Amino acid sequence: MDLLEIGCRIKAARKKEKLTQEMLAELANVSPHYIYEIEQGRKTMSLQTLEQVSSALHLSLDYLFWGDSERTNEITADSMTKADGFDRVIDSLSDSEKAATSRVLGAVMARLEKQ
Repeated sequence: MDLLEIGCRIKAARKKEKLTQEMLAELANVSPHYIYEIEQGRKTMSLQTLEQVSSALHLSLDYLFWGDSERTNEITADSMTKADGFDRVIDSLSDSEKAATSRVLGAVMARLEKQ
């Protein structure tokens, strides 16, 4: 995972959506400077911020991480059952952490299925 590549994808998608850094920052509940740092590949994101940025830009996590499948993919119940013991691990997470984790794991699983 290359932070600079992820940042470039975020910047390109933001411009495609005709959003300023300030507008994206508001949608993702972070500061405009943080968006700038992400786009420059200088900062990493929490799962929650990653989910908020990807949702705001209508991007899949596959696309952000690897450049595949630009538009957001829905996570199906079948894809979630493939993660052995997933329910036990997420029981202690908040709802927003569960949603972010679900998207990340779904993207990883989709990528592994392609290989």
